[in-house]
Amino acid sequence: MTESPGLVKSLRPYHVWALGVGIVLVGEYMGWNFTIAKGGVLGSLLAMLVAGTMYIMISLCASELGSATKLAGGPYDWARLFIGPGAAASVGLAVYMEYIALEAADAIVVAFIAQEIFPELQVFPVTLLVIATLTFINYRGVVAALTLNFFMTAIAFLAIIVFFFSGTFGVFDLQPERLFQGAVPNGLIGLFAALQFGPWFFLGIEGAAMCAEECKQPSRAVPLGQQAGMITLLVGAAMTLFVCTMLLDSSVPAEGLGVSVYPLFEAAQASGIYLLIAFLALGTLLTCLSSANGCVCDSSRSWFALSRDHFVSPWFSTVHPKYQTPYRAVIFTMPIAIAFAFSGYLDQVITFSIVSGLLCYVLIPFSLIRFRKMFPMHVSKVRPFVSPLQPWIAWFAMAIAIVIMSTLFWGYRYNLLFALAFYLIAYFYFHNRHKKYIKHFDWGKEMGWPNPSHHKTEAVE
Repeated sequence: MTESPGLVKSLRPYHVWALGVGIVLVGEYMGWNFTIAKGGVLGSLLAMLVAGTMYIMISLCASELGSATKLAGGPYDWARLFIGPGAAASVGLAVYMEYIALEAADAIVVAFIAQEIFPELQVFPVTLLVIATLTFINYRGVVAALTLNFFMTAIAFLAIIVFFFSGTFGVFDLQPERLFQGAVPNGLIGLFAALQFGPWFFLGIEGAAMCAEECKQPSRAVPLGQQAGMITLLVGAAMTLFVCTMLLDSSVPAEGLGVSVYPLFEAAQASGIYLLIAFLALGTLLTCLSSANGCVCDSSRSWFALSRDHFVSPWFSTVHPKYQTPYRAVIFTMPIAIAFAFSGYLDQVITFSIVSGLLCYVLIPFSLIRFRKMFPMHVSKVRPFVSPLQPWIAWFAMAIAIVIMSTLFWGYRYNLLFALAFYLIAYFYFHNRHKKYIKHFDWGKEMGWPNPSHHKTEAVE
């Protein structure tokens, strides 16, 4: 039997940036403003700061793990190597569901935008067309998909920058007093509840590390692209919150901005500047397409990794002989995304994506803690990038993720309980099925590393 070709190593730091920011930048254009509906302007600012702190820490953890392991599965492979098969399967499924649900949400929004421009169009057929087109692009090759992401993401981010500086330099009037109107409409409980939508500013940035196996120099490309992406998102989130709060016309932001579907675009409309309106409309469309495109890439890599290790059918781990993509895993994203999109409940789809992401944000830093314990500094050849202040920031990131997850009881408790039950069942099922896996794991053969410090077969020096 002929061995299947491997994934092509062709990606550079800007591709990693494009993958991470491309998936997440949609959160600056929409969705983040539900923090204002819950906690007002102050609640939104708190949610952005808390979530931003967590994601900076998660990005540092992901950069160290991704540059060390250089595997396509990202969080799945980290959990498999350093925690165990049950955690690995749960994380792999969580990553898959996180990005598939987000892809469906993005495609739905693109369809709604298309319907606003051409009222005769129907939402669901356009959603299908978007999902099918992006699946085909990823089927043909990761370089083409992420190069497309780079240009779409760059234009969408440029639109935010131009809009921000247009307001600060007086092209249109901003009203600073609105920063203090309805700042805390629901009291302290509103501030706490706003945290549940805080991840929307940055949801998915950890996915930038999932293309490590396809990077030319993973030890350089992953940390550089990941951290540059996080800086980009922090700047974009601050600009977006500042401009939208001071521009959208509402005496109480929670009643206007807090329920807007396209807050950045509606803020551009409020400016009355036609060129800005057109630019932000283009940015909204491109960021949704870029996010969905990146989600196809990341979700397929997670499923490919699960398949390669026989957690799901090995049929999906085949690499295309010409395009060198995990094409079967890519194609399989399409029916799952369509099933999510067919539900039509955008907030429910988004919430399931957030819950899945938060589970990963507990297990990614825990994977790093285990990694550092198994491979301390004296075997630093396996750690080309070392994130600072570890393991303390990993523990802190886990605590923040758990706190944010608990806030989902305000409005989405059944979604939370269902998701946790789903992943708990997956954990025990795959743990029992593959519990012999760790005992026979060969670190030298798979990773080219020495045995970890606590390994039973390690030679005594």
